[in-house]
Amino acid sequence: MGPFLLFFVAMATASPVKRQEDFFGLMDLNGDNRLWRSEVMASMTMDQAIFAMDPDGDGFFNILQVYQLTDDPNIFPLLDTNSDGRVSYDEVRLGTNMARIFDREDTNGDGFLDGPEAEKMVLIYAEVIVSGHGFMSRDMIDTNGDQVLSKDEMLNAMSQDQVFAATDLDRDGHYTQPQIEGNFGATIYQTMDVNADAEVSFGEFRKVMDMGGLFDFFDADASGSLEGDEQNSMIGVYNLVLNAGAAWITDPTLDTDGDGKLSKQEVMNVMTLDQIMVANDPDADGQFTEIELLSFFDRDYFMRMDADGDGFVTFAEMRAVVDVGPYFDYCDADGSGFLEGLEQNKVVLLYYSILAYQQNNGVNTK
Repeated sequence: MGPFLLFFVAMATASPVKRQEDFFGLMDLNGDNRLWRSEVMASMTMDQAIFAMDPDGDGFFNILQVYQLTDDPNIFPLLDTNSDGRVSYDEVRLGTNMARIFDREDTNGDGFLDGPEAEKMVLIYAEVIVSGHGFMSRDMIDTNGDQVLSKDEMLNAMSQDQVFAATDLDRDGHYTQPQIEGNFGATIYQTMDVNADAEVSFGEFRKVMDMGGLFDFFDADASGSLEGDEQNSMIGVYNLVLNAGAAWITDPTLDTDGDGKLSKQEVMNVMTLDQIMVANDPDADGQFTEIELLSFFDRDYFMRMDADGDGFVTFAEMRAVVDVGPYFDYCDADGSGFLEGLEQNKVVLLYYSILAYQQNNGVNTK
């Protein structure tokens, strides 16, 4: 997993006297003179870039403006889906995203931008700030417009599952010791790493800190709201959630009709509940701890499954409450009937765990 730097986001003021190296420094969250993908995607959203790079605000890009945004001389006809000679904001959103622009600038594919590679992203970021769009993400969260972020506003803007999906760059379901210590300190890391394996699973994280707890952690003055610099970290996380969702690539093995989203039937075709349980029960004791299940369920769901209240969920207890179909519904946060973008993450992790189990054991878990 790459640098987990989302909790050190700086917000620039809209001052036209800032030099390009000043903007680079604001994006370079860990100060290593490189711009990692996570740093860029936490610093600004695609919509901020779109609005900033359309100075006349007419809602459309001409061929030069598209090039200025994407640095790609060949992309205009691909974005201009209705062939009207101009590209609307929606056509831009459908055809590219912040991750793709980053990857184009990362000419050597090493995962970060340095030297001339960074110039395009810094230019776009500078335009975002100078054009007055630097607080667009904050304003999206701040539904009552008071420039202060309440806990309810933050909880309504993003879920912990979205944060996990957006920050799990290698999709292994864990954070490393340096990632947690660098953001939350050694004491919290030691509290989270219950099994002392030098990494923190999503379940271990959720057991100690849910989204409300995360809000409280950054509410330095315990005022019950995030004001000023207190907001920066949560805005950075929100930016990454939006960018990671837009850049999500659906696994074609699961997405059999190729529509970019997962239907319930597509998920049910590739896994059963018994396959999931066996593949994720490493000690083969036929039950799960709370921490093991919190990687994929919230506390309320765990309590429903833990019928006898002993702190464990047996296979039988799980079968009595959930199956693949209902779990699909649980993951379908917006109730659309499909898993789109980050909604797919938990299902994908479970599917990969089944494949790994089968490969490692030479058996089928059916």
